Amino acid sequence: MDVLITDPKAGVLLTDLTGCVLGRIEHRFLSPYCPVASAGHLLFACRSARDCLCIHRGAQEERLLLPSLPALGGMCISPCGRYLYQLSTEADCLHTLHLGSGELCYAMPAGVFPRSLTLSRDGRQLLVAGGAVSEAGLYAAPELWPLGTIHTKHPCFAAAFWKGGIVLLCAAEGAELQTILYTLPPGGVRPREKLRLPGQPGGLCVCPDGLTALLSTPDGLMKAELATGKLLWNRPEWPLAMRLEVSGPLALVSDTLCGRICLLEHKEPWKQRILLTGEDAQACFCPKPVHKAAMLCASSR
Repeated sequence: MDVLITDPKAGVLLTDLTGCVLGRIEHRFLSPYCPVASAGHLLFACRSARDCLCIHRGAQEERLLLPSLPALGGMCISPCGRYLYQLSTEADCLHTLHLGSGELCYAMPAGVFPRSLTLSRDGRQLLVAGGAVSEAGLYAAPELWPLGTIHTKHPCFAAAFWKGGIVLLCAAEGAELQTILYTLPPGGVRPREKLRLPGQPGGLCVCPDGLTALLSTPDGLMKAELATGKLLWNRPEWPLAMRLEVSGPLALVSDTLCGRICLLEHKEPWKQRILLTGEDAQACFCPKPVHKAAMLCASSR
C-alpha cells in the first residue's frame, strides 16, 4: 500500500509506508489539498481554484479536470470507481460527479457549514456531519436521496459508521468548549453519550474492528472503545489532527497543527514514523492499483 501526499511546498507525492518517494505528480495547482485515492484513481483539489485533478493509476498521462466545490469539507470515491462525492462547507451542499465524464450527476443540500463526509464500506450510504447544526445526515449513494437525520444535542463536527451504527463527534459550548463522543447503535433512535473531553473536536475515524475509534482534540490523538467510551491511549504530540485514516493495523495522521504527516500502529502507537513535514500537508492511503485495461473499462461505464 502506498500513500498520496499533498502540500503547497512539497507538491503532490506518492510514497511508500517508509516515506520513500515513489513518484512526483505534475500539476499546475498552487495549493493542492484534500487527496483521495481508489484502486484506479488518484485525486486532489486546489484551494485557490475550483478545480479537482483526477489521475488514472497505471496510465498517469491520462488526466481529467473536474469542477470542485468551494471549501471542501470532504471528498471520497465510490468502491466501483465510477463516482466522486464532494462536500462543501461553504455552499452547504453535497455533489456526485461521474469520474468517466466529469459531469455533475446529483446534488443535494447538506448541513450548515458541514464538516465531514464518510462513505459506508459497501458504498451505498453517505454520512455528513451537520457542522453548525446539531445533526448528521444520512444519504443514499450515488443518488443522494435523504435517508434520515440523526439529531444531537450539540453541533456535529464529525461522523462515521461502526458495526451497523453511527459514531458522532460534537462540540458542546458553555463555560469551556468540550468534545462529546456519541454512538448510535444499529436500529437506535437517540445517540448515547460515551465520552466527554475538554476542547474542540478534531478528526474521527473508526478502526477496522468496528469497536474502537481514533479521535483528536487539543489534548492529542486518542483511541477509545465505542461501547464503553474508555480511552485506550493518548498521544499528546498530535493535537487537533483533522484527517485520520486507518488501514489494517496502520493509522495515517495528517492535517496537523505542526504540518507533519505521521504513520503509526494504532494498537502500539509508540511505533510511529514521520512521512513528511510540510506547510499544509495532507495524506491518504492508496489501495493496490488495478490493471490498466480493467481500470479504463470501469471508468467508462
